[in-house]
Amino acid sequence: MPALVVFQQRWRIGSDDFVIPGIIEVLVRAGWLGLVLALFIHHESDTSRCSHGSDLLRLFLVGAMVLLGVTLIVTIILVIFSSRGTIMNTEPRKRVADLLVIRVLLGVPEIAWNAMGLVWLLNNQVSCEEGTVLPILMKALMIYTWVAIGLIIIGIMLLFDSMKRPSRQGANDNNYLMESSPLGAHYINLWEKRCRVLCCFTIRDENSSEAFKNVADVFASLFEDIDLVASDVAAALVLLRLKRKQEERREESRRKTNLHLPLSRSSTASIGALESEGDLPQQQCPRPEWMKVGTAYHFMKFAMASYGWPWFMYGRFCRATCYLWKNLQCCSCVRHSPPYVLQDNCCMCHTAALKTITGLTEENITYITFHNKIYEVPFFVAIDDDTGNVVVAIRGTLSLQDAITDLTAQCTHVECEGLPDGCFAHKGMVHAAKFVLQRLEETRAVADALLARNGYGLVITGHSLGAGTAVVLAAMMRPQYPGLKCFAFSPPGGLCSKEFALATKSFVMSVIVGDDLVPRLSLNSLHDLRHKIMCVLDTCKQPKYRVLAQGCWYMLFGISLSSLNTSCTVESPSQDRPLLDNSSGSYTYVRKGSGHPPLMGKESLDDVQVVFSNEDRRSQVPRHTEVPMFLPGRVLYCIPSVSEEEGDGSAGHWDYQWGEVKQFSQILISPFMLRHHFPQVVLAALEDVAKQASEST
Repeated sequence: MPALVVFQQRWRIGSDDFVIPGIIEVLVRAGWLGLVLALFIHHESDTSRCSHGSDLLRLFLVGAMVLLGVTLIVTIILVIFSSRGTIMNTEPRKRVADLLVIRVLLGVPEIAWNAMGLVWLLNNQVSCEEGTVLPILMKALMIYTWVAIGLIIIGIMLLFDSMKRPSRQGANDNNYLMESSPLGAHYINLWEKRCRVLCCFTIRDENSSEAFKNVADVFASLFEDIDLVASDVAAALVLLRLKRKQEERREESRRKTNLHLPLSRSSTASIGALESEGDLPQQQCPRPEWMKVGTAYHFMKFAMASYGWPWFMYGRFCRATCYLWKNLQCCSCVRHSPPYVLQDNCCMCHTAALKTITGLTEENITYITFHNKIYEVPFFVAIDDDTGNVVVAIRGTLSLQDAITDLTAQCTHVECEGLPDGCFAHKGMVHAAKFVLQRLEETRAVADALLARNGYGLVITGHSLGAGTAVVLAAMMRPQYPGLKCFAFSPPGGLCSKEFALATKSFVMSVIVGDDLVPRLSLNSLHDLRHKIMCVLDTCKQPKYRVLAQGCWYMLFGISLSSLNTSCTVESPSQDRPLLDNSSGSYTYVRKGSGHPPLMGKESLDDVQVVFSNEDRRSQVPRHTEVPMFLPGRVLYCIPSVSEEEGDGSAGHWDYQWGEVKQFSQILISPFMLRHHFPQVVLAALEDVAKQASEST
């Protein structure tokens, strides 16, 4: 729903967000009022034992009880009104703003009354004998009140939204949010300030200014034209999770009757799906012989080793410490460190973890750098005698600098020999690939390793950010090393344009595990998710507090079958309600395959989709999504073979298949969407499917 406007200011909270906080305040105030009243009645005689100020003490306690009672009544009324209506139907809650003003104004006499009581207490105007309860109660009441006042002030500072929401200048003004418009520039400047506040104490380098502007531009394009608060998004994610779970149940029932149906992960594409921008054509040429599951598992060890000790220690601290001990070189900062290692810590922990994971010796390591800035990622070069390859492994996201590189998600042209025209890639990863290429040329790490091992091949690998950088680097180095191979583990979905993705099919193998968010993450999929959020909020008939309470229950105890059967939180979209409040008809609901409006009550949401209007369609496309982005190369997809109720999403048995890019065009809402991205989960999944592949052959 639109954010609440009170005192002519916009706040990051909705009119239906006061139910749970209000209930908590009601319980606290009711308990406190009962305590004060009971102590006042039972210890009223204590006031006569005060040497002076007994009347002031009685007056203070009576006034405090009156203020507590009035505030309690107003808060109860506020909770009742805030619980009315649905998420997007704000009419039943139109009095919430007025009640909130009254509730805030009641805080003025409460502050004044407690300030007066504090003055009386500090000036010894109220003095009672030791052992009486009322002065102690008076002190406790003032402490409670001043703590509450402090929390309210902090809440006001956090909830105030400086983002302006002016109306359109004209009904047909399609460029009011363009980067060059005043409003578009306002959003970009605002997000840039937020990024600088977040990173001002940690990031200071020559690339930060450009990176902050790029990241601000991305965030502005996502959030500039919607009016939702954080709790709205949380409720929408709960609804999308329920919808996907229902689709999985239906698919499981169909598979029981038809055992030949392929494995898949439902993507809730029926909910507000935007019109397709096209898909990659199926490649008719056979898959290269070297793209094998066992080979991918082997090189995933190198990709994980590039992270150094943090991921190696994760979840197994004591055992990992024992493994690292034999490779540690304590106090290397004051001794002569190996010449091939740059910017490791004092005990060479990163290098020790690298050797432990890969089993490499010093003779097999050519170059390691842990230098890390924006667009400058750590990587290492090693000689793998087991497969006869020189390996370049690039680290994924492990720092705030890496996150800024990830978020520089605009596309930029990739210029290198052998690529067709129109090849674009993720801007931050193109810059990172250029940095790695420059270092490799300066140090001759790859060239010297290949000279030392005549006849060896070249493999470039990485996970997450490292995977995207590895793909671009492989394309840049391929003219010099035509036979190189690239293994990209959990690469970002917004990495390659269609032309670039097709060009990588012959030398890139991508691996995706389960519900991993990152391979499905692109600006196109984020805008698609945004429209799904608006759609489920528009069609939800339950109040927000119920949806959020259900989400907390599902998070703790899972989604039961009875909950799915009784859940009716997502219904068909209403024809007379626009998908976006300020979209001016840019998107409409239609029945699939017909182009006609849905028949209310006759169709489920599975039969409804959202499409662009025909008028000036391209001008309605959000910024930075004009070039659809895809995953690189051939895709090996690992799917958990047990249901989420039976496993924890990170261990167990896995199935695998060679997937199509269209399977990863939309974000899946799942409790494992982040966990399935962890490098140790990817490594465990590949180990399991590699055993299956070896047994089948």
